[in-house]
Amino acid sequence: MATTIKPSEEVKLNSFPPIEDRLNQAQVAELFGTTVQTIITWKKKGKIPFFQLGRFPIFSRKQLTMVASKNQHLIRS
Repeated sequence: MATTIKPSEEVKLNSFPPIEDRLNQAQVAELFGTTVQTIITWKKKGKIPFFQLGRFPIFSRKQLTMVASKNQHLIRS
């Protein structure tokens, strides 16, 4: 699992997000105001945390909100 969150932070990275917290790549792209390709690149570079469910990456809105609050440059207006 890729992540930019430091282990010392209080985030349970090993727990799969509940259904209401899950986002797909298109939803994450919309949330960050960017493209799906950018989300794929960020995922590969470890800039955003994700879970792998078979072939599909699943993202946690809660974890992404934490990452975005600490990395404002990732968000486009």
